Amino acid sequence: MRATENNNGIHPPDMDTEEGGELDFSTFMDGFVDDVKGYVHAQKHYLTLHATEKASTLMGKAVEHIVLFVVLGMTLLFLNVALAFYLGDLLSSRPLGFVIVAGFYLLLLGAFLLWWKNGARDRFVLDRINDLNDDN
Repeated sequence: MRATENNNGIHPPDMDTEEGGELDFSTFMDGFVDDVKGYVHAQKHYLTLHATEKASTLMGKAVEHIVLFVVLGMTLLFLNVALAFYLGDLLSSRPLGFVIVAGFYLLLLGAFLLWWKNGARDRFVLDRINDLNDDN
């Protein structure tokens, strides 16, 4: 009599497989290993798709912002040249008009650098990290 049989020669039901055969540890482990391999493959595929989605979203936003930056930059450039010419005509000195516009932008740069060094940089970086982690 085998160890898995009871006194009347019948296998206990919890020791049988779904197909009705006897449960073998090596068969169980083979199935378990196959399931783990399948799970790991599925996770790898999911992470690849997730990373691709994030990269695509990031690239789309980058292109959008670059185009917006170029168009707004060109517009601002022409408006500032026009302002410098206008101020130069008002003051009867075109170079003085350009100096005034340049001085205004130097003041803006100074204010921005003070603001940036007093914590705005950290908030900006954290906001960008949070934007990337949003699952919207």
